Amino acid sequence: MKPHPASARILVASDNAADAAQILRQIKGEFDEIRASTNADRAVEDFEEFEPEVLVLAFDSLEKAQGYALGLYRHSRKVSRLGHRSVLLCHKDEVRGAFDLCKKGSFDDYVLYWPQAHDGLRLSMSVWNAARLVIAPLALGPSNLDLIAHVKQLGAMQSLVEQQVSEGARHAASASGSLTQAERAVGSAIDELSQRFAGGGASALADDPAGLTREFDRLKNDPVSHAFKASAAALAPAASWPRQLEEKLVPHLGGLRELDAKVRKVRPVVMVVEDDDFARKLILKALDGTGYEVLLAPDGATALGLVRRIRPDLILMDVNLPDIDGVALTQMLKALPHLVDIPVLMLSGEARRETLESSMNAGAAGFIVKPYTRDSLIAKLDRYLSTTG
Repeated sequence: MKPHPASARILVASDNAADAAQILRQIKGEFDEIRASTNADRAVEDFEEFEPEVLVLAFDSLEKAQGYALGLYRHSRKVSRLGHRSVLLCHKDEVRGAFDLCKKGSFDDYVLYWPQAHDGLRLSMSVWNAARLVIAPLALGPSNLDLIAHVKQLGAMQSLVEQQVSEGARHAASASGSLTQAERAVGSAIDELSQRFAGGGASALADDPAGLTREFDRLKNDPVSHAFKASAAALAPAASWPRQLEEKLVPHLGGLRELDAKVRKVRPVVMVVEDDDFARKLILKALDGTGYEVLLAPDGATALGLVRRIRPDLILMDVNLPDIDGVALTQMLKALPHLVDIPVLMLSGEARRETLESSMNAGAAGFIVKPYTRDSLIAKLDRYLSTTG
């Protein structure tokens, strides 16, 4: 039986016990497992103990909600692995800010809760939708690079099949022709031998040359001819096999060509985690026209939100981020099974030995020191993306 949204674990986090109790009462009839976490000292413990699938952030300001979420990401070893969904409650004056936070991926949804709107079920609906998404089986398809590599293999198989069909047709035609030539050669040899005997070439059989001729005619037209005809008949299916195979493969090869054409339009995804707006624009400009799709994350929280929905093929990670240290964030990402194979290249303005070692220990694949040239950046990306593909 598939999991039902009502069975999802819902954790309501707040610094106001009365608000948390009110929200619990409001959604209690819709969900089987709900709990409140209102003690700041136990925030991480409550989260790790309950392992919620939906987290409702019921703080009286967006700043507090962001602080709570950031504290989880900094101190909880489970938060990155659980893949929970987050619903942000906000005041009417903070709707725009809540919208922007959800749009960039820091949270999954928001609800105008203070003052409560006329739609009292809006909160329950938002939590329900979040639960429905998170309890669905995690269907992590192949990455763009994997898809491109597989289609290249299919393309090679297509060429091989076409080559083999052509070669098989050539061999079958050659074998059929050889049999026809053999039949003619044997017939000609028998004719020649028959004529020799009929002309008195063998004195021992000169008494009955006509009989000997009849025997050779019988030999030529009966056993030998039947044998060749039987062989030719046996080869007939082999001769027609390439044509039949091609007729059966043509529809599939057409679909394969369409898939190949579509996959050629798929671009590897590069996620850039960089807090400096100017640096992000430089990278975006450098990668313009290179065939890479670029995702931008100004901080660690946004990056974590993005990777829950999109699997990048490579990550450019700034070491110094405003919320989560780039090295720590890399370690978090590498703890997620579906991200462990994604190469992370660290960006830093200083090449200190300690930073390099801590980055590599966290799972980084390489290091790029600022400033860098466009050519060196592209060469680095091409190297790691072609390796993963």
